[in-house]
Amino acid sequence: MLVDAHVHLQPHGSKPPMTLARIEEYVRAAEERGVSAICLTEHLFRFEEAFRALHGWWDADPDPRLASMVGGYWQDHVSGSVTDYVRVVEQAKSAGLPVYLGIEMDWLPGKGDVLLDFLAPYDWDIVLGSVHYVGAFGIDDPAFLFEWEKRDITTVWSEYGALMHELGESGLADVLTHPDVLKKQGHRPADETPLHAAIVDGAVATGTAIELNTNGLRRCDEIFPAMPLVERAHSAGLAITLASDAHEPKYVGHELDAATAWARAGGFTEASYFVGRQRRGYELE
Repeated sequence: MLVDAHVHLQPHGSKPPMTLARIEEYVRAAEERGVSAICLTEHLFRFEEAFRALHGWWDADPDPRLASMVGGYWQDHVSGSVTDYVRVVEQAKSAGLPVYLGIEMDWLPGKGDVLLDFLAPYDWDIVLGSVHYVGAFGIDDPAFLFEWEKRDITTVWSEYGALMHELGESGLADVLTHPDVLKKQGHRPADETPLHAAIVDGAVATGTAIELNTNGLRRCDEIFPAMPLVERAHSAGLAITLASDAHEPKYVGHELDAATAWARAGGFTEASYFVGRQRRGYELE
């Protein structure tokens, strides 16, 4: 068995309709790569309901340029209703397709209650939790590279770690996704241990799993997360998921064999997926 636990139906910068036919494309691609099932985990910011509920969170940042950039990004990426998304994924499930209903939820400080209210009406199988912003600084977005040049790298990593710790402690997510994604832009401190400790300590508080994400191989030549974090997660007794973070069918299942090897090197013999937000394990082959 092999489950790709992080898959998007829309690429960034494009809004193909989220239809049953689109899902079938992903399922065919998964089957070709020996993937047994996929978790469809579209971004929170794709949905009109999330945009209305969270609109303006970026204005808390004192830098109006950053706030304007993030506001524009969120506006540009809205592509439909979460109700319609849930309906089409449930339709696919009812048709017997090997898919699970999920979402990638951005953690936004002070918005935990809003996020909980957004999630509550739907029967999610899996909720991924991610941090893409430190304030309105998009830490993994190339459009914000100029901001990296202005900031102290160790401080950014510390601020990101505090947010990931909050996310883990919140219990809102089943999995912490691409845990060290901020290394994507190449700005890394001399010591990454404080980040690893913050992430694992937050995850342990609620038993949240850690994702091994092969998109890192495409973005910075290293799986998210780095091996010391994988080893720390194993020592803490945390579960892991394997994920491609595909935004197109051609990337479904991408390098999951490498993720399996990465997991084994970190001490894991089992990976997980979620059904009805309940963890299920399967043996790594």
